[in-house]
Amino acid sequence: MNKREEIGLIIASNRKACGLTQKELSELSGVTAQNITKIEHGRYNLSVDILEKVCAPLGLKIKVEL
Repeated sequence: MNKREEIGLIIASNRKACGLTQKELSELSGVTAQNITKIEHGRYNLSVDILEKVCAPLGLKIKVEL
């Protein structure tokens, strides 16, 4: 499993735990529903800006380790 897929699984599981549909997350984040689907399946190369938009409504924070 690559990092995009790992991130997608985290987003999908948190979205479901919040009781949101992909469409609702799309509306809250300003990211299209089509891209939410791609993100959750690890088929979207996320920028940090998009990742922040998707994570904010889910109460997730981005942690960077170098």
